[in-house]
Amino acid sequence: VETSHGMSNEIRQNKITKQWVIYAPDRGDRPKDFESGGDEQQALPAHDDDCPFCPGNEHMLPEIVAEEGDSEGWQVRVVPNKFPVLKPDAGTERRISGIYLAMPGYGQHEVIIESPRHDRDIASMSIEEVGRVIETYHHRYIDLMNAHGNMMALIFRNHGPRAGTSLRHPHSQLVVTGIVPHYVRWREEQAQRYY
Repeated sequence: VETSHGMSNEIRQNKITKQWVIYAPDRGDRPKDFESGGDEQQALPAHDDDCPFCPGNEHMLPEIVAEEGDSEGWQVRVVPNKFPVLKPDAGTERRISGIYLAMPGYGQHEVIIESPRHDRDIASMSIEEVGRVIETYHHRYIDLMNAHGNMMALIFRNHGPRAGTSLRHPHSQLVVTGIVPHYVRWREEQAQRYY
């Protein structure tokens, strides 16, 4: 990803495959917990004073969109991604940009913080805790897909530096966009034909 400041994120159509590709130079400014070659296997503390996702560090977050929890406090939290690939205030009009057919980077990008504990990975959570994470996925999916202009939602989870994660705290991401890739549309059409 190129990190040219001043360039905004956009969606471009690949000239050969005709697939839409997100071009997001702003993502180069993300935090890098793993940049110093840190060992992803090392034991983590339950709380990290420098982690924006840990309780008590809410001042480091842009805002809190949603929370799931119990009498002890929040257990799952949703925040806007501070370095989004797509933004809800971008337009959807297509234009020629150099040799590309392009459009602004319209959509939304959220982070789902899966636990208040810095060291609590989803694999070590109780069934109830995993259930809260899945319910949060479901609620955010429904809310964002009901918003005007959103046509596809993608929930994904990076784990470790090789997968591209930038913060160690357990989290996943939700990206919604106003376009649907051909291969996704084709699978949906095949499923509809079958039924």
